[in-house]
Amino acid sequence: MSEPDPEAEFDMALARAGVVVPPERRAAMMEGFRAWLEMRKLLNEPMPLATEPAFALTQPMGPR
Repeated sequence: MSEPDPEAEFDMALARAGVVVPPERRAAMMEGFRAWLEMRKLLNEPMPLATEPAFALTQPMGPR
């Protein structure tokens, strides 16, 4: 299965959100969208249990 066209995906996202991007801002918005797509790939990878954020912080016990 081929990857979806970023331009088409961008247009679909805008349509779903009901957002209209002026033509003079489209290039800048598309650049941000492409950066978000790359970041989404990284964040979509499974995280090892040892680095799971829920296990990163410990709260000191308060007085009882």
